[in-house]
Amino acid sequence: MKLTEIRVRNFRSIGAEQHFPIPGKMTLVGPNNSGKTNLLRAVQVLFTGPSNTYGYTRENDLTFGVGKARTSIAATFDGDPKTEKEIYDSVDELHELQGTERTSSQLNLTLYFTDTDTPVYSFFPNIKRPKQSAKAAQYSRTHIALLNRLIGMFSLHYVPSAKSIGQIYQDLLTPFLRRKVSKVIEPHLSEINESLEEAADALNAELNSAKLSEYEASFSLPNQSVEDLVSGFDFMISDPQRTPIHEKGMGIQSAALLAAFRWITEQEKSEGKEPLWLLEEPESYLHPDLAGNCNSILENLAQDATVIKTTHSMAFVPQNPNNVTGTRLNSKNRTEVESYKTFSEAVSSIRSALGIKFGDFYNLALFNIFVEGPTDRELFGWVLDELPEDSYPFPCVRQSKFEDFGGVKHLSGFLRATYQFIRKEYACVAVFDGDDAGEKERKDLQAYFGQQSIPFEANSHFVSVRSRFAIEGLFPDDWIKTIYEENPSWFDSFAVDAGGELEPFKIKDGRKSQMQTKLITLAQKENNLDWASRFINVLQTIDSALDSLHKKLES
Repeated sequence: MKLTEIRVRNFRSIGAEQHFPIPGKMTLVGPNNSGKTNLLRAVQVLFTGPSNTYGYTRENDLTFGVGKARTSIAATFDGDPKTEKEIYDSVDELHELQGTERTSSQLNLTLYFTDTDTPVYSFFPNIKRPKQSAKAAQYSRTHIALLNRLIGMFSLHYVPSAKSIGQIYQDLLTPFLRRKVSKVIEPHLSEINESLEEAADALNAELNSAKLSEYEASFSLPNQSVEDLVSGFDFMISDPQRTPIHEKGMGIQSAALLAAFRWITEQEKSEGKEPLWLLEEPESYLHPDLAGNCNSILENLAQDATVIKTTHSMAFVPQNPNNVTGTRLNSKNRTEVESYKTFSEAVSSIRSALGIKFGDFYNLALFNIFVEGPTDRELFGWVLDELPEDSYPFPCVRQSKFEDFGGVKHLSGFLRATYQFIRKEYACVAVFDGDDAGEKERKDLQAYFGQQSIPFEANSHFVSVRSRFAIEGLFPDDWIKTIYEENPSWFDSFAVDAGGELEPFKIKDGRKSQMQTKLITLAQKENNLDWASRFINVLQTIDSALDSLHKKLES
């Protein structure tokens, strides 16, 4: 079961309902006091509501000025009815009792608080429950069981920015170590008790000899718990000198801490739990020199768990804007959520607030490939996955950060504003379509940089994918012809010459996604990689250019 979306209304700074998707991982960015933490807290409230562990009160948590309105937090979950049969059987039972029918695998759960701060959950807030007493009682039992089962599937970890590494170690890692070690000790519990009895017998014998038989000693495990028997552990790191972690530098402590998050996640998943990590400004307890390394660990963590974090650091903002949500305050000082089309948009608020070196404004990597739009980025990523690395290593490209700009004009504008600076810091190659728009912007940039004596040369600083063609033209021409015969409405223009050779074509903006999906489908049906020959040439050219630029920067 996965959490896929959260909707919040009338909670702290959030007035009108705000929603944000959670595609496995989500980063919240925005100015200070714009509501990022409130969104994290809303998720925490949802998962701790049955017992109100969070301690929600209308006085402190209801949005100021909304009168008798209620705080509402809703979540959408999605799972597999086959592997999570108990959950969906309960959902179907509720549907049957209320006279409705399940239409998808999605589950919607809503939480609101009454005037007395009592949490109330509902899977169907707009549908009346059955009134007949027997059915009503059955409905309540099933509803409560489903709620407990669903909430119980998740293991929530909220890590606030105020916590130190020592606190996080004690609160998060130590309990799991104790639990794991206690399982090893449990088979020897009878031997432990025998040893305790022997010690007690010896002590009682001494008491008897001193004529104090009215006193009898005994020993037992603390709170009758094997886990409580284990008080703690020494956390040691070798680099190569083996010393306690708290004696290491902040960078080593940071990396070890995040590695522990991944281990905790593995332990919980082995117990059938779905870990959910809420990380408040990880840069506050992580070392800036290792921000990139630590972010990589967080990316790995998100492969096994749902990770939602807030940040003011460029290093922790994902490249893919689909994994970023922004917050801002409107004219009424209410939080509003916004989405972004590009990475540059996502970090605009951070860039304006931080004074860091120029290249860090854009979270550039060792190797960088700038492409026109998100479909270009996604297509190159897909092709690289299809090409076996042992045959097509492309070492620089595979280490590269692909960044898109929402169109060729935006890419051109970015390069005009930044290229003269970032080229001195990072290996960067821009990739242009060979169509009219791409060719125009590329020529204009060459003229612009030429006036400033800034090198901007083909196959060294930029690459055109194919003369006069957009990126779709890297697929076999016959495929383009076939798609046109089947879907002529997808094209703004299409032609072949007298010899039947494909002429430059233009796909309608609204059809590009469908076009790429069709081309990918055709490629996946092939038994060889002949279709990828043009892509391979382009990637090889980009890789060579990046390698050359990187070597020049190092020299």
